Amino acid sequence: MSKKNQQISPVLDNIVTSLLQSLSDSDESVRSTVVNSLYEIGFRQPNFVLQVACDYINKNQKIDQTHRVKILNSILQILEQTRNQLTDALSLNLIAMSISEMTRDKEVVPDWQQVASSLLVSLGLRYPSQIMDELLKRFEPGTLPHYFIMKTLGDFISSNPIPTVPKIREILSRILPVLGTIKHDNFKWVFAAALGHFADAIVQYVANIDTAPDKSLTLYSFSSEFYPALELMFSKWLGTNHEKVRLVTIEAVGSICSILSVEQLESQIQKLVVGVLSMLKKEKDLLPVTHSLCCILEVCVKNDLKLQVNELLIPIMTTLHPLVCIVPDYSNPASTKTYNEVLRCFEVIGRGYSDVLISFLNQRLENRDLRSRAGSLSIIRHIVTRLDVELADKKPLILSAIKPLIQSEPSLFIKKYLAQIIIAMAPYGYLEMEGGLTLLEFIVKGSSWYQDSEIGKVQPTQAPKKIENPDLHVTESELRLICDNILNLITTTMPQLESILWPYLFEFILPEQYTAAIPVVTKSLTYIALSKKSVDSDDYYIDFDKEINLPKPTQIIARYFVLLTAPLRRNQLGIRILENMKAIGPILHPSICDMWDVTLPKLISYLEDHTDIDSWNKNQWEELVLRLLSETIKNAADDEWTVALGNSMSEQIDHYKKDPILKRSLYKQMGLIMQKCSHKEFVKSKIEVLFTSVDYTNSLENEGCAIGLGYCGASHFDIVLEKINFYIKNSMVKKSGFFGKKGPKGIKNCILLSLGYSATYAQSALFSSRVEVHVIQPIKPSILQLKKVPKKLSSIKMIDLIGKALHPNKVTTFIFKQRDELMKLLIGYMSTPPPPSTNNQVKIDGTNACSTLINLEPMISLELEVQIINLSLSFFNQQVSQVNATNTDSDEYKEINSLITSVNNLLSTILYNQTTIACLNRLIGYLDPLSRSKDNHIRERSLFCILYLVKKFIEYSTDSDSMPTDKLFHSIGTTLSVLIPRCTDPEINVRRYAVESIQLILYIGFMLKNATPDNRRVKPSEILHPLTSIRDSITTTEVNEQFSLVFEISVIISKMISLEEIPKFLEGSIKGLQDLQAFSTNGSCIIINGLIKTRGEELIEYVPILVKGLLSAMEGITSETTMNGTLVSLRSLANHHLIPVLSVLLEYPMPHSVHVIKSLQIIGKDKNLISPTLIHLMDLLNNKPVYEEKPDPKNKNRIIPQPFAIALAATCSLGEIFQLTEVEEVVKYYYHQLISTLVLRAGTCNNSLPCQIEVGAPTNPKAKPSTISLIPSQQMLVTFRQFFKCTKEDETLLAEIESKGSFNQLETPFYHQGIIEILSVVSSNHPDLIQGIFQYLLPYQRSNHLEHRIVTISVTTELINHCKDKELIQRLINTLLNSLVDPLVKLISLKGLSNIVSAGVEQTNRYAPTVIDALSTSIDDQDETMAMECMLGLSKIFEVADEARVAPILVNICNRIRPAFEKPNDSIRAASFQLFGSLWRFGSGSACDPFYEQIHSSLPSLIMHLNDDVQSVKNSCKKTLYQLSNLMRSQDALDYFNNKSKGFIGDNDQPNYEEFLLDFSKLLIINYPERVNYFVMTVIEFFKSTWVNLRGNAATFIGFILGNLTEDKRTQTNINSTILTKALVGLLAEKSPVVRKKAAESLGLLHHY
Repeated sequence: MSKKNQQISPVLDNIVTSLLQSLSDSDESVRSTVVNSLYEIGFRQPNFVLQVACDYINKNQKIDQTHRVKILNSILQILEQTRNQLTDALSLNLIAMSISEMTRDKEVVPDWQQVASSLLVSLGLRYPSQIMDELLKRFEPGTLPHYFIMKTLGDFISSNPIPTVPKIREILSRILPVLGTIKHDNFKWVFAAALGHFADAIVQYVANIDTAPDKSLTLYSFSSEFYPALELMFSKWLGTNHEKVRLVTIEAVGSICSILSVEQLESQIQKLVVGVLSMLKKEKDLLPVTHSLCCILEVCVKNDLKLQVNELLIPIMTTLHPLVCIVPDYSNPASTKTYNEVLRCFEVIGRGYSDVLISFLNQRLENRDLRSRAGSLSIIRHIVTRLDVELADKKPLILSAIKPLIQSEPSLFIKKYLAQIIIAMAPYGYLEMEGGLTLLEFIVKGSSWYQDSEIGKVQPTQAPKKIENPDLHVTESELRLICDNILNLITTTMPQLESILWPYLFEFILPEQYTAAIPVVTKSLTYIALSKKSVDSDDYYIDFDKEINLPKPTQIIARYFVLLTAPLRRNQLGIRILENMKAIGPILHPSICDMWDVTLPKLISYLEDHTDIDSWNKNQWEELVLRLLSETIKNAADDEWTVALGNSMSEQIDHYKKDPILKRSLYKQMGLIMQKCSHKEFVKSKIEVLFTSVDYTNSLENEGCAIGLGYCGASHFDIVLEKINFYIKNSMVKKSGFFGKKGPKGIKNCILLSLGYSATYAQSALFSSRVEVHVIQPIKPSILQLKKVPKKLSSIKMIDLIGKALHPNKVTTFIFKQRDELMKLLIGYMSTPPPPSTNNQVKIDGTNACSTLINLEPMISLELEVQIINLSLSFFNQQVSQVNATNTDSDEYKEINSLITSVNNLLSTILYNQTTIACLNRLIGYLDPLSRSKDNHIRERSLFCILYLVKKFIEYSTDSDSMPTDKLFHSIGTTLSVLIPRCTDPEINVRRYAVESIQLILYIGFMLKNATPDNRRVKPSEILHPLTSIRDSITTTEVNEQFSLVFEISVIISKMISLEEIPKFLEGSIKGLQDLQAFSTNGSCIIINGLIKTRGEELIEYVPILVKGLLSAMEGITSETTMNGTLVSLRSLANHHLIPVLSVLLEYPMPHSVHVIKSLQIIGKDKNLISPTLIHLMDLLNNKPVYEEKPDPKNKNRIIPQPFAIALAATCSLGEIFQLTEVEEVVKYYYHQLISTLVLRAGTCNNSLPCQIEVGAPTNPKAKPSTISLIPSQQMLVTFRQFFKCTKEDETLLAEIESKGSFNQLETPFYHQGIIEILSVVSSNHPDLIQGIFQYLLPYQRSNHLEHRIVTISVTTELINHCKDKELIQRLINTLLNSLVDPLVKLISLKGLSNIVSAGVEQTNRYAPTVIDALSTSIDDQDETMAMECMLGLSKIFEVADEARVAPILVNICNRIRPAFEKPNDSIRAASFQLFGSLWRFGSGSACDPFYEQIHSSLPSLIMHLNDDVQSVKNSCKKTLYQLSNLMRSQDALDYFNNKSKGFIGDNDQPNYEEFLLDFSKLLIINYPERVNYFVMTVIEFFKSTWVNLRGNAATFIGFILGNLTEDKRTQTNINSTILTKALVGLLAEKSPVVRKKAAESLGLLHHY
């Protein structure tokens, strides 16, 4: 160290001492800052700071303990980083001080003495000898040392063993004599811990003997000294009641055992182990005990002490075993460490005594307790992976031990452990051993679990069961996932096990119990097969004849094809099977693999593209699988192989007893196989198998069997029919008929479906020859009296399929004689009472089946037609429940929708088979009553059905081979009249359907007249074209538009129908006047009567009576058309007598009723009435009394306005008229008068009392009228907003005004500010209206109403901002100057005078003397608001005015402004800084030097207030600094404040204050060294500021300046660092912790003083 640095600086000494004192501060953040400051100084001046700290502690012995600890911690923090920089003398002082602090109090004070101990340990890393000597000095032989002397010795030697271990013998020579005299537990703890550290240090020393000073030392060099200590500690101290002593002692014993000689260990081992085991049974914290035991065991194994340990092993393991049976809390590190330590003990035992360990574990595995077995399995898993060499000859024993559990363990908890053991064993050859395959089988079995929901079964909802032992709870799904992953890992990461897996895994394909594991098994088989194929492995091909345990190829194929039909089941079952089929194709059959290689990848790609179960098309996929099966049979080209495949599949039927979905698929595939096979006996036998294996109570199996028989019937129809009839005659017959209870329950459904599907797939000619006698006749008696829904559905399905099989397209000229009888049977099925005899599905299927039968020849009779249509139309009443009304995905919604669709199809089928106008009219006639229903859903469905039928008629007529039989649309008028009321129906869809139906019916009439054989689809008439747009427009909810459109429809109809049809049309339309829907009656009225005529003239004396009469009549009018007529009459009256009509309307109570509003608006729509109406309303508001003054109810001494009702009515009426789009141009014409009226009204209704309006009781004249309160300002705002909407300025002007909140201000005492903002927006957008607004408002400057004067002056102030007319500007300024004499508007006038700057430089300079004089007179007004406005106004003037106008008074203005910098009023401060900044324009001319001095005089305040508590003050200071930067005569200053990153340029940017202070302090020192002293002496005055923030700012700034001043600069600036640092130090005693913290931070920067 240089002499310079060795000299004691009184300044720094004062700083460090003060900081040390402040470590006792009551605020934690201050203490933390002080610690950081001490560290900052200490890191750079470690010797000085540590010496001062050391002296401080030595000199101040009475400071409290907490303070001492803080100081010692700071010393330790600095020492850890600067240990090697310390002088020897200081180090010795610190050692002495630490020893003194540590031992001064004989009692143990951990917080204090531990820090001193840590200091010594840290210093010991550099001065080991000195520390050791000092510690030994205080450890006199024969006496107990201080507690922390012993603790420090242990910590010290443990942290630095190389130089200290040779000293251990000397230490032990002092320890051993006193060891037996220790009575206190804390001393026992510290001695035991120290001895344990010594032993550990010796082990480290020997391990690093190459770098040790004494290479003669060995692990046992100190055994003779430690042995007696061990005996004493073990025999005496372990019996203490103090837990910590026992634990540290036993841990020390374990460490000491590592350095004892073999002889010593042999003599003590039994006693030690017994003692440790006893502690394991009683201690709570077992980690030290298990660690000690592990150390002892390791030494025993290392020294091969078998004779001494053998008899102890069983007690050791018996004691340890319960500890490993407890599942550790992995969130608790101590619990996890203890658990791992116990496992390590067993590992150590296994390393030396594996026979005993394996025998012990075998016995424990037989224990019934779950935890015990789990613990044993955990140990096995642990040792299997770590002791492979040691356990080489024990593997069979281990395998045999777990095999019983593998085969019979019921607990999922234990199974989880077994699975984990198996994956642990797999890499170590256990699976290759005899019995190893059992382990693999266990894994596959674990993967085979499934739940019913995974195979498509509905799982009953069960309440969650309470789990008794959560830590023992494992679910089937968790175990399955583990097993899945294990099998995948074994396959993909352990190639050595390939010979075990292949082909053994094929054995799991066929058994039913492994079905759920097939995707995992096939994935593994695919991986291995591809691996073998890629290298042409010899064992890829399998001899299935030799491998008798493996399933045969046809069995594998049969199994795979059935499973393929459920491809989306877990683990991508379909993809896994297809991949496996492709991989093993050559093994299964050489002829099919080529086709599979082409087809299977396509199917895999299909599945990969269709993973969404919600959109999955299972039928399409089943067809693909059946096609694949068909192609496979075709490519095999071997009937015997096909038979074998069928036999294999039939043998597997029982595999799917619990899975009806797959069983259904199997039946279909069996049917396909029988279809492809020519062996009759095989077919017969398999049909028998199908019938006998079906669960007839399951609908899926019934359907599958039926479809399978249908597939078979395509090639063997007579055999199938014979077998079905055999079951009908021999198995099911009873006296009462086929459906007796002799046969199995549900077989009848299967028989019925089988007949239906046999018909579907049989050859048409063959089936038609058998149907009457051999199909229908046997079954007919049995289907007549069905009651249960499933049987009905099966019967309906059979009839439907038979009907489709007999369709004329398939069988020509065939007459199905029993058709009508079957239809009546279907009607009976659907007509039976409610469930359980019938349901919606019966109706849907029955209706569809009827449609099928109607297609058969001949046409059904009219009587039968009426029966079926009346029944089906009754289904229109069905309605979706409220819950599912909008849920189109719900089953109920879909079911009802399907039912309605089936009805529509039934009617269209009738029309298809009789495409005539008579049939169409007849069908519409059926629907006519429904179209008039009160229920919306029935009307909508009936109209849709009519439209559907009309469209189908056009389709059938134009697509037919022959010309239509009708040449005219007979009764078209009657048909159209059905639709007329529905054109104005309340339901949108009904109106649209009606209009489109009218259009198409008119087109049909036109088409029938004009169709020719060459031109069947006639081009529609031009007259019909508008109906297309009307159809789209009729969906409007605006009733008037609907009526207008209906009028257009009436015109079109009149042009299209013939004269003779009009009477029929009118006769039918008249019914529409009685329609249940009010809108529909109006629509009928419009079409029948045409337009409503206008009313006659009215006399003036009758105006009140007429107006009131009309308005009263409107109350009862429900038709909008009638209402419009009434309003037109009222408008006619107003054309003659406008003012009387308006007067009557304005007399109506507020708020206006809808009829009053409509009356005003109908007048406003008349271009001749709107202008006089607006003028009259404005006159009422501006020139007539609008209120009377009354006492304020809340304050009787205060007078406030009480509005007149006429003023409220006029205000509202304006707003209601403004709602009309038709008045836009007129309102724009009167724009300036209206805007002026509205702002005047804003003034007169401000703070007005609510208006009490009496509301009578119209139904009871004797009742007392009630009153309601209306707020005038709220009505005014509604009208104001509507004004801008009317002028189409709602998205521009109104949006801007709303965003500013101007309207909200109109309801406050500062309403004039809101008026100014509104006029600002208006004037900006309409500068041409400025003069008109001023002229209109000028008379109100001298109004008797104060509000009129305030509004006029407020508007005038704002108009100056936008006016460009010099003459008008003069009038505006003069108006404001004249208003200065009115004290009530003086403030507004002063504020407005400064707006002259908006008129430009020329006008500003013209009026500058007058305006500046007016503003300056009030700059120091006692009214702070007045003073502030003057400052802000002057700021604006100064930004524009010429220098010559301001320079003479510049300094005077500065002096008047500066006192305001420290005003408590936030707005005054902000305005004063802003005003000072605005003077920058005048600082570069004749007043540059004086202003430069003013800048530096004000700069300290600007810097301090840049971080003011108030944001507006901050912003003003920021802007002012930026403005003045050009006048600071420093390029650095200019560059800094113009640097965007510093935050002074952008309005939204804000400088980082502390960063700014740091930068500016440097800038000040470099560019203004001569002003630094003045600056800091000025800033230091802020230490006395009343603002906490400013005191903190000042402290920080002083710190930065002093911290950045070099020694040369200190001399140059003549700064007195002593005074400044004393001032900073003084702030450490501040009340505010914020200031104390800032002061501490600043002092931390002064490390070079």
